[in-house]
Amino acid sequence: MARSVFILDSAKDDYREIRKYVKHKFGEKVWQDSDQKYKEMLKNIGEFPFAGLIPDEAIQLGLQGIRERLVGQTRVIYEVASQSLYVHMFVSTRRDFTTMLTNRLLKNE
Repeated sequence: MARSVFILDSAKDDYREIRKYVKHKFGEKVWQDSDQKYKEMLKNIGEFPFAGLIPDEAIQLGLQGIRERLVGQTRVIYEVASQSLYVHMFVSTRRDFTTMLTNRLLKNE
């Protein structure tokens, strides 16, 4: 049975930034292809939540239940809960995850 996948508002902001960047840099067609890959991945994590890797940063910070999947050059960071999944971040592989996480936590205070 597939779990429900919820995308947190902060992750939706990340996604909008990615969409804006891809459309501007590569055009609408590339964005449509990328968007389809994101949708497929989100469906897939609902069906196979533990197929994602545990990020090294999550281990170092002692975060439990955090996994990641790659879509192109983007790390999709999500939390596995009992019946649901929560997408926390869409992070470029070129960005430092720990710094972005710290900024996100401080921003939400």
